[in-house]
Amino acid sequence: MTELAVVTGGSGGLGAAICRALKDRGYEVRDWSRSTGVDAADEQQVAHAARSLPRWDVLVNNAAVLIPRPFAEMSAADWDSTLRAGLRSAFVCSRAAFRAMREGGRIVMVSSLSGFPGAEKFPGMAAYVAAKSGLHGLTEALAVEGRPLGIRVNAVSPGSIRTRMLELSGAPKEPAFEPAQVAQVVAWLASADSAPLSGADLRLDP
Repeated sequence: MTELAVVTGGSGGLGAAICRALKDRGYEVRDWSRSTGVDAADEQQVAHAARSLPRWDVLVNNAAVLIPRPFAEMSAADWDSTLRAGLRSAFVCSRAAFRAMREGGRIVMVSSLSGFPGAEKFPGMAAYVAAKSGLHGLTEALAVEGRPLGIRVNAVSPGSIRTRMLELSGAPKEPAFEPAQVAQVVAWLASADSAPLSGADLRLDP
């Protein structure tokens, strides 16, 4: 039977590459993003979209926004928007997945090297770093709760990727990954091939 994967933020540069990589592995893929009519941070929209799934094998929490601002100039609205897209969406969608997935389900968090403990940080990215750091902790916590359910939860934390977000970030443009390179790692974590790995956060340095 064809497995079904949900990718949040699947319309962007990395998200689109993840969708392609999963399709290449034979998955049926659903993109939950605002451009497809599903706000991944909205409880009602996610619940409605989840009810329409014939089955649910994989969730990739990829949704994120970056609003670069010096910390002293950042508005609470910008802070909230960043954490809503990058962290609340992972909570809302992962909770829906925990309720619907059968044994063997897989969840992958797309984090960032900027949120990895001890990695170099860059100015203007405090909210983004906070959201990605939250994904690191959430991965470990959900791996514990997912174990008795047979659900594995892992994360990947890549450095710079050649997407529009890199242009906004102020981080070094080189070296950088191509989106397809990172997408292949995500697709591996989303597959049965990565078993029994759970609770891991794979640091990818370009």
